[in-house]
Amino acid sequence: MKMFKFGVIALLAGLAFTACQTEKDAMEKHHFTNKLYINSDVKSEEILVKPGASSVARTLSIATAIPVKSAITGTFVYDAAYVKTYAQAYNQPDVEALPESMCVIEDPDVTISAGASNSTVASVSFPGIDALDRNTVYVCAVVLKNITDINVIAPKTTVYYVFKGAALINVVCNMTENRAAAQAWATPDKFNNMRQFTAEALVRQNQAGRLISTIMGVEGHFLLRIGDAGVPDNQLQIASSSNHTNSNMQLTLGKWTHIACVFDAGYVTVYFDGRKVLDNAYCGRTAVTWGAYGSDKGETSGRYFWLGYSYAGDRYLDGEMSEVRVWDHCLTQAEIQAPNHFYFVDPDSEGLIAYWKMDDGGGTILKDSSPNGNDLTLDSATKWPKVSLPED
Repeated sequence: MKMFKFGVIALLAGLAFTACQTEKDAMEKHHFTNKLYINSDVKSEEILVKPGASSVARTLSIATAIPVKSAITGTFVYDAAYVKTYAQAYNQPDVEALPESMCVIEDPDVTISAGASNSTVASVSFPGIDALDRNTVYVCAVVLKNITDINVIAPKTTVYYVFKGAALINVVCNMTENRAAAQAWATPDKFNNMRQFTAEALVRQNQAGRLISTIMGVEGHFLLRIGDAGVPDNQLQIASSSNHTNSNMQLTLGKWTHIACVFDAGYVTVYFDGRKVLDNAYCGRTAVTWGAYGSDKGETSGRYFWLGYSYAGDRYLDGEMSEVRVWDHCLTQAEIQAPNHFYFVDPDSEGLIAYWKMDDGGGTILKDSSPNGNDLTLDSATKWPKVSLPED
């Protein structure tokens, strides 16, 4: 029996030794055939060019399967000649080369140090892309060249960046059973005692059936809401010291509508998609403050500016919002009707107090695209439906 045990132990030890030798041999063979490649998950990346997005940036590096014995170097370069290769490979004959001035590569010479398998990082930026023709597809080929003393994986020595004109709006915020607020403004003075202002929102109400749904404002002070006792549940109402609505202010369920409410020393004018639906109605107060009202509380929350909430939690908007803006002056009908105004304005526009594009795509912060930093916070995570606006 003892001889049998010793035999088994010897056999196991022999197998372990053989396994170690086999693994060592494999590693040496692997090292001998070690190859280099661009460390990127994709060979071709599509970049949608949005209005106002003047620049984007990416990083690139190189890597090997296992650490190198001696330093390896390479250089990233812009090469317009490779665009023809892209056009043939992807069957897109009408693409054009991105202008070289719009591809800036910083620290293009990258190095994998001895004993490492990843290189230093090059930065690739694309300035001025908002000047591109939105109806043309542009390709930028960044190619790895000047590689020293190592085999390469040929298909992984080029990265293509493909620039396409995006729709003006590609994603929106679903407000169903949710709400967003700024309990303290970054610039509270801009929302205090407003004698003139314009509030805008691009809204899609998907479902009705509740007494009141809310777009924006402060309960009991000045509010854009939908429905009320005796008011259809798809009809906008301006609620203040005096309430105003009419049948021209009805939303079509499932359809996007741009709403602009212009306040001028107590008189309110409302536009739907640039068409006047309420004209110079007196709301009972000559100035509006969209701030916090301390002990002046609703049923469950303090009275301050909300999107999708007023007095009670069931007054949310069952639908989506986008392009919510507050201006410190009265926009004219011509300004509201300007091309693409419903879908985009310059974030640096004069008098733009806050601009929530509501295209954040995740998280619970609705970023203020204006310079004022008046971000809003959603109560909870939400859905971010993909859209293409304006619709064809």
